[in-house]
Amino acid sequence: MAEELCVRLVPLFNQLNIDRQRQVERLVHHQHVTRGTIVVSPANSNRLVIVKQGKGRLYQLSAAGEEQVQRALSVGDYVGETWLLGVENSNSYVEMTSDSEICILDRADFTHLIQTHSDIALKLLAGQATTIDALRRQTQLMGLPNIEERLAAYLNQLVVEQGSSVVTLPLKLKDLSSYLGTTPETLSRKLTQLQNSGQIDRYRHRIKVLRPR
Repeated sequence: MAEELCVRLVPLFNQLNIDRQRQVERLVHHQHVTRGTIVVSPANSNRLVIVKQGKGRLYQLSAAGEEQVQRALSVGDYVGETWLLGVENSNSYVEMTSDSEICILDRADFTHLIQTHSDIALKLLAGQATTIDALRRQTQLMGLPNIEERLAAYLNQLVVEQGSSVVTLPLKLKDLSSYLGTTPETLSRKLTQLQNSGQIDRYRHRIKVLRPR
């Protein structure tokens, strides 16, 4: 069934007609992985990884071994195209944060696809632009002088992205604290302060922004 195709979930491939999608699907290797599995590392970056079911996170390790979360991954997200195109992966990792189904496209097959399908190459460029924009937004947040301003700006970003004053945090608090450059304890305390001051109403990972800043 077309609806079961892994590649149908991915913007990089879902513009292809169904026959082309099936051709690409035959190149894909399906794999079930458990929570905590590292599916991409500097030693294993020769493939495109697609999330069919489950969740993951992309993070870097600093020279001191500290994690810096860059992106949450969910169904239909993919990672690895930059490294397959020749950029060295020196310190990036992808960890699945739930039991997941992933689809893997090897380097040779990926290269052949973008050489033979110009529309895939254009989609790849659009995806790279989106990734660069996300990193730019994170850099802007990290440029704010304190965690209160970073957190408020981040919540306002989510309101715009999700189109609602009630937003769902895409990252666990541990990963969100890394993304915002603080500790889980400090982040939890600041969220409580925002709730006590009437700026947000929080229930676990869902937050209603009552007074945007």
